[in-house]
Amino acid sequence: MKHVFPIILFFFTHQAVCQDMDYAREVLDRLCSDEFAGRGYVEDGDNAAAFYIEEEFKANDLYAWDFNYYQSFTMPVNSFPDVVALSVDGKALKVGSDFHIESDAPSVRGKYELTYINRLPTIAPSGRIVDSTASYKGFVVLEDSLIATLPPSIRASLLHGFKKVGAKGIIRLSDTKLTWSVSKQQAPIAQFVVSREKWTSGAKSIEVDVKTEFDKKHRTQNVLAYIEGSEKPDQFIVFTAHYDHLGKMGSDVIFRGANDNASGVTMLLNLAKHYAKPENQPKYSIAFIAFAGEEAGLVGSMNYVQSPLFPLKDIEFLINLDILGTGDEGITVVNGAVHTEKFELLSKINEERGYLPNVKKRGKAAISDHYPFSEAGVPCFYVYTMGGIQAYHDVYDVPETLPLTEFEDLFRLFTDFVATF
Repeated sequence: MKHVFPIILFFFTHQAVCQDMDYAREVLDRLCSDEFAGRGYVEDGDNAAAFYIEEEFKANDLYAWDFNYYQSFTMPVNSFPDVVALSVDGKALKVGSDFHIESDAPSVRGKYELTYINRLPTIAPSGRIVDSTASYKGFVVLEDSLIATLPPSIRASLLHGFKKVGAKGIIRLSDTKLTWSVSKQQAPIAQFVVSREKWTSGAKSIEVDVKTEFDKKHRTQNVLAYIEGSEKPDQFIVFTAHYDHLGKMGSDVIFRGANDNASGVTMLLNLAKHYAKPENQPKYSIAFIAFAGEEAGLVGSMNYVQSPLFPLKDIEFLINLDILGTGDEGITVVNGAVHTEKFELLSKINEERGYLPNVKKRGKAAISDHYPFSEAGVPCFYVYTMGGIQAYHDVYDVPETLPLTEFEDLFRLFTDFVATF
């Protein structure tokens, strides 16, 4: 009988938990709207999104440390606020779908002839091209596979080497889906990644027009709030999600980042709204942290771990929410193979309640904002959904096609898991 009563009590508690899907869709659509310009570094998109999250925390009467919801910091970033154009033999290609400009590109403008190569030249550590006969005019055209997998240091030497022998830029022909990123530096020459099916075979020349802005000290911020626990106010369960995305590639193309990671922020704000209700006050305090700078290399979370607003040792457990918009094939729990007891508990709750089709575990991975915490000794999971739409770091990751397949069940799984602490 000892085991029957808490299970029955837990069941009725579970029944009372209900996700506000209307609010979820409202948050998702708002974060992906033109107003926030892809939550990047054009039109102040990241800062506009931060203000929106702050206002949602305030609307639910969450507390802030020292009356300030922001933890500000600066970081370098390269952005594309103006024109990004590429024409091949007079035919204009469509930015975002036909081609991408690499995120570390400098400004470049003009008409250039093309030089085709089928192998990379030998590069000395200094960046000097060793091949004595190497000389390039205009843009070099090569297979994307020759460069895409190179380590960053070797790629940087290669670009410097190409510039030293006259190349003005590189065209990389790709057979795979075009994806973009954020760069904290600017390369010596520009690179375009072009879908092979959009490339004119045997093209002789290109015309390019790209204007970039490099900000050495872009000011941004993490957004934080908390709800005080009823029994252990000085110990915390923490939910985190990064709100930044890739922003804009030129004045017209927006990377809206519905799944990555408006979905995670949507879950974060829904959990905040839930626990803010007096009847749902948790035993432990719960902190909610929306990170900036994840796409630039976990900058916001690393900044927080270096300067925490409350001691890291007071974190009982942390759950990072990043890419939660599908779930057809369940979820993966990074660090599930590290914190095995907590993973087995999470998996057991899911099995008993019949929430998700699968809960998979994996080991450590430096792929999201949980990682700096994990390295600092904080027990944590990073949870992401599997299956369904595959849009990622491209122009197709939009709210209209994001199904939120298992969003409600995942919300219930999280609240049930928190209830065990």
